[in-house]
Amino acid sequence: MQENRSPNFYIRGLCTVVGWSSARPWLTILIAFTLTAAAGYYALQTININSDDSALISQTEPFRQHYQSFIDAFPQFDETALVVLTSDSIDGADQGAERLTAALQERDDLIETLYSPSADPFFEDHALLYLDVADLEDVIERLAEAQPALTALAEDPSLRGLFDQLELSVSELNEGEELPPGFARMADRVSEITEDLMVGQPHRISWADEFLGEEGQVYRIIVVQGRKNFDESISTEHMMNEIRRMAVELGISEENGVQLRMTGMVPLAHDELVGLQSGLALAGLISTVLLTIILGFGVRSLRIILSTFVTLGASIIWAAAWAMLSVGEFNIISAAFAVLLIGLGVDFAIHIGLRYEEECRIDQDRWAALQRASRAVGGSVSLCALTSAIGFLAFIPTPFPGLAALGIIAGGGMFISLIASFTLFPAMLAAMRPPTRQHKDKPPLLSRLNPFIEANRGKILVLTALVALPALVLSTQMRFDFNTLSMRDPTSESMRTLRELQQEKIVTDYSATILAPDLGSSEAVAARLEALPEVAEARPPGYFVPGDQENKLYMIEDAAFFLEPVLYPPPAMDSPSASERLAALESLRQALSELPADAGEDAAHRSALRLGRALDGLAQRTDASAQAAQLESLVINDLDERIEWLKRAMTVGPVTFSDLPEAHRARSISADGRARVVALPASDVRDTPALEQFVDAVTTLDPEATGRPVVEAGI
Repeated sequence: MQENRSPNFYIRGLCTVVGWSSARPWLTILIAFTLTAAAGYYALQTININSDDSALISQTEPFRQHYQSFIDAFPQFDETALVVLTSDSIDGADQGAERLTAALQERDDLIETLYSPSADPFFEDHALLYLDVADLEDVIERLAEAQPALTALAEDPSLRGLFDQLELSVSELNEGEELPPGFARMADRVSEITEDLMVGQPHRISWADEFLGEEGQVYRIIVVQGRKNFDESISTEHMMNEIRRMAVELGISEENGVQLRMTGMVPLAHDELVGLQSGLALAGLISTVLLTIILGFGVRSLRIILSTFVTLGASIIWAAAWAMLSVGEFNIISAAFAVLLIGLGVDFAIHIGLRYEEECRIDQDRWAALQRASRAVGGSVSLCALTSAIGFLAFIPTPFPGLAALGIIAGGGMFISLIASFTLFPAMLAAMRPPTRQHKDKPPLLSRLNPFIEANRGKILVLTALVALPALVLSTQMRFDFNTLSMRDPTSESMRTLRELQQEKIVTDYSATILAPDLGSSEAVAARLEALPEVAEARPPGYFVPGDQENKLYMIEDAAFFLEPVLYPPPAMDSPSASERLAALESLRQALSELPADAGEDAAHRSALRLGRALDGLAQRTDASAQAAQLESLVINDLDERIEWLKRAMTVGPVTFSDLPEAHRARSISADGRARVVALPASDVRDTPALEQFVDAVTTLDPEATGRPVVEAGI
C-alpha cells in the first residue's frame, strides 16, 4: 500500500536525479570522475594537519588566556624542541653539545631561538659552584688523590711523566706502603685504554670524568625554537631532519659514544602526526577489509560491491575537499572523518543496492529497477543522512573547536555521501548488467535464530539484566584522563626520552608556572608553593643562583691551594723521543714485575698487576714504539685544556642573579619585569588523579597559574 501512494515532491525530485544519472551512466561517471580529480587535487594542495592540542579547545577559555599571557611574556617557550645528547663520558656529551650548538647558531634560516646552557662558558667555569656540597667534597677528594699524577703530567705532559709517577707509587707499594685510591683508579684507566688499543678499539681517557667522577649517563640538553615552514605537510619535519643531519656530519652518533634524541612540544607533536597518519591509514585499511567481508557476506553481488567502493572513494575525496574549503585544516580529532564515512556514509549505497537487487528479481530493466528502489528507500536513506548530519553538526556550538571541526566535516560528509549515492552509485549500476539472483528461496542465515530467541526470550532478558547491572556499576568508576601523554605512542622516541628525563628528574613537561610581579616577590611565591604537599619543588629565578656559596668557595679555595703545582706548574718539559718513551715503559714494567703475584684483597696491588699485564702485551708488539706513541696521545689528549678549565673553576667568585648569562635571565624575567616561578609535582605525572590534585592546589593558590597540566586539565 505504501508504495502505491503518490510520492512527495522530494521523492519525485530524487527519482528524477536517479533517472537522469542511470539513463546517462557514462556521462555521469565521467562528470563524477572529473569532480573527484579536481577535488583530490584541491585537497592535496591545501591539506594541513594541526597537531596542536590547544587547537581542540576554545582560545577564549580563561586557562587558555592565562597560558597565552605567559607565552606573550616568554615567547621563547612556545613550541620548543629539546635536543637531548647522552654519553657515558662528560667529554663526549660536552663536546657534542658545543659542536651542535655552534652549528645551529649559524642556521638563522632554521632556528628562531636557541638555549644551550651546557655550551655556555659561564656554567662551564662555575660548574664546581653548582655542585651540592657532598658532590663537591667528592670531587675535591678525587683531585687530592690524583694530585701526584696531575702534578707529574703538568710538568711533563707525556707518557714518560705519567709512568715515572706510577713507578714511584709501585715502589712504595713494593715497600708495603698503603696507596690512596687514586693510584688504583689511574692504573685501571691506563690498563683499560692499553687493552682496548691492542684489540683495535682505541678510545681516549676523559679527564673530565676523572676530575668530576660522574657515573652513568651524562645528559646535555639544547632547547631550540624553529622557524615554521607551512609549505610542509608536517611543518617541523624539516627542522628535525636538519638537526639530525647536522649531528651526523659533526660526528655526533652512537658509534662515537654520543646519542642524540629529541623530545618536547615539537617532537611530541611531530611523532603524534606521524602516528596519526599511519594510524588513520591502518584504520582505513581495517575498515575497508571488514567492509569488504561484510558486503561479500551480505550482498554477494560483485557489481554492487564494486559500485559501493567506487562511490565510497569518491565521497571521501569530495569530503576531504569540503574539509579544506570549510575548515581549512584537520586536527587530531577531525582527521578521523574518513573512517566515519566508511562506517556511516557507505550505508546509503548499501540500502539502495540491496533494494535494487530485490527489484531486479521482479524486472531486469535496470532503469526501472533503480527508479523503484529510489522511490522505496529514498526517503528513509535521506532521513538517515539528515539525522546523522544533525548529530555531527551539533558539535559546532560547543566550546571545543576540535569537535566543531569534526562536526562540520563529517556533517557535510553525510550529505556528500548521500549525493554520491543517488548519482554516481546508480550510474555505476546502470553501466553494468543487473546482478544475478542470489538465494531467492533461501531464508537468511541469521533468521534461523528467531525460533530460539522467541522460545527463550525470558531467559535472554534475565541474562541481559545480569550482565548489564555489573556493567552499570563499573561504569560509575570511569574517570576522565586529561593527560594528553596518554594519547601518544609510548614507544616513540619523543615519549621514551621524555619519560627518561622525568625519571632522572632532569626536566618535566608537566610543571606549573606562576608569574610573580617582580624578582623580589618571586621568593615569597615559591615559598607558598613549596608549602603545598602536592608540590615537590618550586623554582624562582633565584633558584639558578648557586646556594651555600660561602661554604663552597671556602672549599674551592682550599682545593686550589693543594692543586697549585697542577694549576701553576713550571715550564713543561720537551716531549720525549721514541726511545725515551720506551725506556719509561720498560722501567715501569720492571717495577711492576717485582710485585708479588698474589694481590690478595689489596685493590692497589690488583690494579698494578693488571697494568703490568697490559704493558707486557704492549711491549711484545712488533710496533711497540708506535703503539706507545698512540697510547700517549690517548692518555694525555686534552689534559692541558682540562687543567686550564680547572684553573678557571678554582678562581671563581660569588655569583648573583645579575651575573647569570643574559639568555638565561631572559628565561626567568620577562621584558616587563615579571618573574617566572615553576612548580614541580610531587607525584608521578602519569597518575592522572594525583596530577589533577596538583593542578587544583596550584590554581587555588593562584587562579592565573598556567603550564601544560593546567591547560590540559582545563581549569
